[in-house]
Amino acid sequence: GCPIIVLCDDATFTAANMRNYLWVTYTRCNPSHDMHGIDAFVQHKHWGCNGPLVIDARIKPHHAPPVQTDSTVEKQIDRLFAKGGSLHGIC
Repeated sequence: GCPIIVLCDDATFTAANMRNYLWVTYTRCNPSHDMHGIDAFVQHKHWGCNGPLVIDARIKPHHAPPVQTDSTVEKQIDRLFAKGGSLHGIC
């Protein structure tokens, strides 16, 4: 079966690569509020579920809007890391 189900706003972005999946899933989820399980139970003070773990990773009203990239700023930063730039060779 499927061990985990992630509810998200943009499945194409989330599934594009592992980096996106990890970012979306674990920065938009509050474990005490947004994690549920199919056929959930509590046994000896431990929570569990017999079915998949369901994580609600949708954007919530209190979340900040996504950061948008700015190509002008990216070019300025790239110049710092280019040969002759003040940060060349650091990374």
